[in-house]
Amino acid sequence: MEYYNINKNNMNKCIFQFWEESERGWGIRPDGCSIHLNKEELNAYIQNIYKNRLDEVPDEYDRIVGLPVECFISDQLYDKLNQSGYLRLFEFEKNNLILMEEIFFKPNEVF
Repeated sequence: MEYYNINKNNMNKCIFQFWEESERGWGIRPDGCSIHLNKEELNAYIQNIYKNRLDEVPDEYDRIVGLPVECFISDQLYDKLNQSGYLRLFEFEKNNLILMEEIFFKPNEVF
């Protein structure tokens, strides 16, 4: 399967997860993404976020959207991912990095 505009040899395969924010009185809005080395790292990240939540719904919280998908990221992003263990990007950062071709997806995988 071909990928849009990328040299597959220069990209690093990772796991990409969309997020949204829910805020009482304001509704739901996109809240960027997180990028992880693999699904195990994603699952640990999600468990860490949810572990401190109480049984009642908070006034404001983040939650995952859909299933995780494979993505391919530049070496520069991959170096940052290896340093921190994950990348959490705001909506505008995610959009900019996709437009700058620092993050790629398989055709018809996400959008």
